[in-house]
Amino acid sequence: MFHKEGYHLGDTWYQIADDRAHLYFLTCPDSVERHTCWSIGHASSADLINWQDHGLLFDSKPDDPEWSCLSTGSVCRFGDRWVMAFLRNHNQPDPRTAYAESDDLFHWTLLPDAGTGIDDVVYTRRGSKPFKNPRWRDPFLFEEDGWLYQWITAAVEALPDNADGVVGVMRTRDLKTWEILPPLQTPPLGTDLECPKGYRIDGQYHLLVSLFDVLQAPDFAAKQPPRLNPNTTFSLVSDTLAGPYRYGGDGRVLPFDAPGIPYACEAICFNGQWYLLGTCWHRHKPDHICDPIPLKVTETGLRAAVEEVRFSGSEQAPAKP
Repeated sequence: MFHKEGYHLGDTWYQIADDRAHLYFLTCPDSVERHTCWSIGHASSADLINWQDHGLLFDSKPDDPEWSCLSTGSVCRFGDRWVMAFLRNHNQPDPRTAYAESDDLFHWTLLPDAGTGIDDVVYTRRGSKPFKNPRWRDPFLFEEDGWLYQWITAAVEALPDNADGVVGVMRTRDLKTWEILPPLQTPPLGTDLECPKGYRIDGQYHLLVSLFDVLQAPDFAAKQPPRLNPNTTFSLVSDTLAGPYRYGGDGRVLPFDAPGIPYACEAICFNGQWYLLGTCWHRHKPDHICDPIPLKVTETGLRAAVEEVRFSGSEQAPAKP
């Protein structure tokens, strides 16, 4: 389990290299309000359980609206370098994505001439009811056929306002010129498809998105088991990159409940096995990253490969990779 004494933890993203997992995470002192001045930290692990904290990579600048609160990102190998994308001004009226590059996943350099914002032709600046600011956050990078794709939490004007959330899509070959594409073809899940993550496994494309209860469209919310925490990560699958994506049953990756169920989760392939990792918030425990939850790949998406998980600090520990 990873946590920082005296600090909030927010969303996380990961990369595996040289048999070591790299964790990038949002953090700020617990003396300030969440989501107002996130910075980005870095840790690494050889087993997904014991983490070495390497300190902050990028710090927020509360007095600078362009860098006032950093937010969720991702890392991808592109060409001969690692590339990171993250939101640089969360909660601002014109959200922008920043990019950085690295040779070793430890030392990062911002790309000053790179940056993307909302495309007003395909996507909308209309805020959702839970979040008043425009939806353009949580960029996820991955490489496909020589292109660097970016998926991002977005919205389109033509859909009903309780189900207008989409995964926006853009791509580039040089991190300077971006081609804006239509959103992924997804069912009407809700207003904000948070932290989209994509994986190509055995010829199929898997999509993870996270929605807490007030983000879910009424029809999708009605499919959720009333006995389980509705704030969770969902899995969809498609035969093509653009979709259509589909989900089976209620779409939940975790068919069980536990205190501090992880949110904004990401799937990690480590030592040949897929695992789920995410952030747990619990009123009686510090913010922490859950220990790895084994996953299985199914025709309808990624699912927990265990029937129950008791997170760190409880009587039973999850399986060790």
